[in-house]
Amino acid sequence: MTRVAGAVMALGMLAASDADAQSLREVFRQVNASVVLIEARGTKVAAPGGEPLAVEEGVGSGVLISADGKVLTAAHVVQGADEISVRFTTGEPVGARVLASAPFADIALLQLTRVPPGVTVAAFGDSDALDIGDQIFTIGAPYGANHSLAVGWVSARRQPESVYEDATALEVFQTDLAVYEGNSGGPLFNLRGEVVGIVTHVLAKDGTATGPSFSVTGNVARELLIDRRRGWLGIESLMLDGDVAAAFHLPQPAGLLVQSVSDGSLADRLGLREGALAARIGDLDLVLGGDVLLDVNGVPVSSTPEFVSAFTATLDRVRAGDTVTVQVWRGGKVVTLTTTAVER
Repeated sequence: MTRVAGAVMALGMLAASDADAQSLREVFRQVNASVVLIEARGTKVAAPGGEPLAVEEGVGSGVLISADGKVLTAAHVVQGADEISVRFTTGEPVGARVLASAPFADIALLQLTRVPPGVTVAAFGDSDALDIGDQIFTIGAPYGANHSLAVGWVSARRQPESVYEDATALEVFQTDLAVYEGNSGGPLFNLRGEVVGIVTHVLAKDGTATGPSFSVTGNVARELLIDRRRGWLGIESLMLDGDVAAAFHLPQPAGLLVQSVSDGSLADRLGLREGALAARIGDLDLVLGGDVLLDVNGVPVSSTPEFVSAFTATLDRVRAGDTVTVQVWRGGKVVTLTTTAVER
């Protein structure tokens, strides 16, 4: 290659880089007003007398996907929250509630109480069209620093083995995006500004701030929460099985220990009780004293992969006016709780 030809190629690469930067800058401006900061608040631990001992506040991100105020985010950002507040670029808080959740996929659908003027509704793209090496970006709130841009590439497409939501195989993008606490729930965009995923978690070792990030693909999110509206029980829970289940003297091999119950949720209407005593078992922080869920509408809790599909499918079938019955382990006895489902 001659020196002149090399210089021409270098200038061409520089021009392409400038064009890409300009394009990304424009796309960011187009979609930024669709991204929200989510602030969730909920009482996690209660004293025996009923007074709250600790109130947890979480921060995450989300994206507006409909003109009537529906927002996609990560389920762990809002699961168990009693109050949810959403802020757009204007900074004005807007109330929100959970419409549906797919906890194993870690995605949730919110409904805003109103839609502020001047916001943008994000459009979905086809996440199946993305491949390893394609450039993507996200907008979120790392450590609360709202509307921050992070740019990267798709590192891999992964389907976690034996993980399903209502018979839908999960699929995630692994990316090299620099995302942190507060980015969870933020949209993953392609370079056309279309939503192709929802950021859920980061794989980081102890002592490191970040590592590879993962996002549920947009097509899976659409299938679970938009094409098929998912039921929402409204609890945070831990699976008890094996020796731990035996230590709790459960009458069956497994159960879900209720950690918290969201106000106004189906679990709240059923009268499920959350824990009252914070404890640590090994490396696990948990709350003891709450109900252990044994059965939901005839579907017994188990630690098998099949339970995930059966459990979420029975919630999906619940409609307003239907009777919902659960069995819990409470005070060393099996207790049956029943309520009538209402329209959310």
